[in-house]
Amino acid sequence: MDNSVKREKDIKWRALVVIGFFFGVCLNAPYAFASEDESPVVSYINSEALGRKIMPYLASVQLDENIPEQYRSSTKAIAKLWEEYSTHFQGYTTVKDVPFTLIVPDRIDEGELDKSEFKTQEFLFDHTVPGALVEVKDQNTYINLNQRPVHINLSCIDMLMAYEINQSAKVLTKRNITEHLSLVFIVGNLTDSGNHSASANTKLNKRNIKENNRYNEPQRLEMKNVTKEQVTSKENRIGQYLMNFLAGMKSGTKVFQHFFSSSNLSQLTDHSAYMVFIPSDTAFQRWHPIDWGFYPFSVQEFTETVLRNHLVRVKQPLRMADLRATSTEHRFKTLGGEYVVLKNKPSPNVNNVSILSDYNLSNGIQVYTLSEVLFVSEAIVSRLHQMHKDKETPPLLAFPWFGAQFLSHSFLTLERDSRFTQITRFLNTAEIAQFISGSNYTFFVPTDEAFERYSFDLLPDSVLASEKGVNMLLNHFIRGRLYDRDLKDEEVIETVGGMPVKIQRSFENVVRVNSARIVESEVFVYNLGTMFYVDDVLYPNLLRDDVKMITDFRSVDGNVPDTAGIEGFTTDQLPVGTDRPTSSTFRALLGLLTTSADVEFIPSEVTERAKLKTGEKLKLNYDEIYQECP
Repeated sequence: MDNSVKREKDIKWRALVVIGFFFGVCLNAPYAFASEDESPVVSYINSEALGRKIMPYLASVQLDENIPEQYRSSTKAIAKLWEEYSTHFQGYTTVKDVPFTLIVPDRIDEGELDKSEFKTQEFLFDHTVPGALVEVKDQNTYINLNQRPVHINLSCIDMLMAYEINQSAKVLTKRNITEHLSLVFIVGNLTDSGNHSASANTKLNKRNIKENNRYNEPQRLEMKNVTKEQVTSKENRIGQYLMNFLAGMKSGTKVFQHFFSSSNLSQLTDHSAYMVFIPSDTAFQRWHPIDWGFYPFSVQEFTETVLRNHLVRVKQPLRMADLRATSTEHRFKTLGGEYVVLKNKPSPNVNNVSILSDYNLSNGIQVYTLSEVLFVSEAIVSRLHQMHKDKETPPLLAFPWFGAQFLSHSFLTLERDSRFTQITRFLNTAEIAQFISGSNYTFFVPTDEAFERYSFDLLPDSVLASEKGVNMLLNHFIRGRLYDRDLKDEEVIETVGGMPVKIQRSFENVVRVNSARIVESEVFVYNLGTMFYVDDVLYPNLLRDDVKMITDFRSVDGNVPDTAGIEGFTTDQLPVGTDRPTSSTFRALLGLLTTSADVEFIPSEVTERAKLKTGEKLKLNYDEIYQECP
């Protein structure tokens, strides 16, 4: 008896030890057992810097020698801040043998720091990365001295692919100063708590998405700051002279005039002389699609870069008379960084593009009109097209819905993909064209597996075309074109069907819309809108009763008989990724049990209309969405 009691206590003691060990491991490694729904562990390139309180040693570093002239002022400003405040940062050790990377913003406003040690420390530590950031690669993530992530991503900037940091700061270039110090120069600022808080509190809805044009137009390039005196002084505005000249031209340069007037280049304010190369309207027309297709100058960043490469700042412009009088080549660097070569043979030309005419303007401006657009080729336009499919104009479709071009092109795209047989059946059955007319929409498209998870593939067309079916489908559309960058964490957006959806974005860019995970982003439907493919149906509860009603008709006791060799059936939502039996035998058997007469007797529409009249229609508000989302 004593032995059995002792054995029982021993077993309990061992069980407690095992349980304690398990919880200890969980506490020390909370992400070791993370499920797919939880945020994955961030893998830092410089993981050895986690938790280390170290600072770079900059006292003996000569920063002027290897730094381009345009970045020297900001580099000196950040070095000055380190020199003044580094001794005030308590608990940190200055080290000489550890490599560091300073991320240098293009503009450092010391007034915003307000001589605050706390703000200055946050700013410097946000822009300092332990380790040599020599290789700037897509999806690389580092940790800075504030123990915050610094994420590198590859994006389309200007006409080429370029890198950004934390999706906000454009990387300009980098320099290795010493063995233990590298500099990365950026446009932007990694410390902007005001914007972060504003973003977190901003809630988009149907109204402000439709009215806010930021979803369809690229952001203007950052414009040079000008003083009030410069803005009001027309004699200093070089762009004003050029605009007056273009306005006086009766024909031939209207396209360039339009692009130049809407660009930042029209705000040039220095006293330098300029040479301006203006392509003719015919030169631009060459790149315009005949009926539909991609027009490269619909990409504003690309157009701005092209314009910059048609302006040259010089001490003395090269006049046509001087060009004709010499046989030598004249080489100049444009504002965009490219080079133009002017030659007289066989006829006056710029980079082998013929000069059509020339004009001498006041204030030191020499204008040449050209037969072609410089620095634009088929290869460049093709590459630009691949990066900006959202700018391509579509062919006009008369079928299936002439008045709903986005819906029509989306339907044809999904119809060619074997993953979307259910949504195409849904679109073909439900009459929603009147609600999704025209263009400028976002469509969250569930896969076939998502519909089969709730057995919606068993629903007859009459249910899909019912008021509930149409409403559920409309809750997958957003008015306003959203890009991946617009899906902000914690934002709530109203659908065309009137229901709110909540966006959840992890640091590893796993994005969910309510419970649906986005499995493929930014499927552009020409310039009409955007589709996002998701692995779950939004608001499936709207049709759950109809699924149950159909299954009740197929078996007296409401279940599929076990003797049929079929697994149990339920309309409850299964976890994402759980497979539901969809064998051909299962579907065929349930199909045989349903006749057209059965479908006619299903009172789903009558029931729904009755609910609508008595005010019982399901309608969540913005507060309830947080209970609906996991």
